[in-house]
Amino acid sequence: MAERLEELYTELHGPIYRFLAALTGDPDLAEELTQETFLQAILSLPRFRRESSLTTWLYAIARNQYRKHLARKERKPPAAAPSLPCAPPDQAVEAREERLRLARALATLPGAYREALILREYEGLHYAEVGQVLGGSETWARVTCFRARRMLKEAYLRLEGG
Repeated sequence: MAERLEELYTELHGPIYRFLAALTGDPDLAEELTQETFLQAILSLPRFRRESSLTTWLYAIARNQYRKHLARKERKPPAAAPSLPCAPPDQAVEAREERLRLARALATLPGAYREALILREYEGLHYAEVGQVLGGSETWARVTCFRARRMLKEAYLRLEGG
């Protein structure tokens, strides 16, 4: 199991980091929480009940580390958006403005909606995995992601001035 965890670290450090970076908006904090996630996984390994995949379990630990951080700091989650592909130089300013609008719109979503959308759309988890990470069913995850997309679109359009 320990060897598998080491393999998962190599395989999932990037996705866990991106998930936390999208939640925190702070690359340094995301890296710190990523390290705490894997440390907590190692410490909790004897309690892993195999009710989900190790990947899903790690996302749940990452989410809990993020929430613990918020509770300790008692601050709102800052705006963050996952990286978008690089734009050609003549479109760089427009692409940056769009990313900022998207980050602000994403930050307006309630926690569970934002987390579900990041896990599904940016991290590529299946609905069943999203449900497991967030403590709901696959159906709950589908409904939550649907509503989150709708809320994100409305927030984005408001910020765009439309």
